[in-house]
Amino acid sequence: MNMEHGAIIIKDVTGDWPVYPGHPLVLATAIMSVFPRFEDANRPTEHGWCQALADSRIPGAGDHVGAAMRVLGLGASGAGTDDMVKAAMDYWDSGNAGGHHKNVEAGRAQAQAVEHRFREMAAVWFAQ
Repeated sequence: MNMEHGAIIIKDVTGDWPVYPGHPLVLATAIMSVFPRFEDANRPTEHGWCQALADSRIPGAGDHVGAAMRVLGLGASGAGTDDMVKAAMDYWDSGNAGGHHKNVEAGRAQAQAVEHRFREMAAVWFAQ
C-alpha cells in the first residue's frame, strides 16, 4: 500500500479529488493508503508533529489531518470501525469544515462514498 499518493485512492474510490479541507474519514483513508501502520503515521517528526501531518502525500488542511489521526488513534486504542466512522462524521458535522461552508455537503457525500473502503482498510491496518 505504501506506494501511492493518498489523494489517488480517494479519486479512485469516489471519482473526485478530496474535498477541501478534508473530511476526517476521507483523510484517514488516504493515511492508511500511504502508511503501513498507525505507528508509522503517528511517529513524531523532528518538529514534533506526526509523520502523516508532515507528509505531502496526505491531502487536506493540517487540522483535518490531525482530526483524521485522532480517528485512527481510536482504532489504535481498540475502538471499532463504527466508533471511528462516528467520530469522523461528528467532527465534520459539528461545523469544523474550517469555514469552508460551501464544501460541507460535498465533503459529507465524499465520506459516505469512501466509508466502505475505510472499513475494509481499517480491518487490515489495525490487525497488523
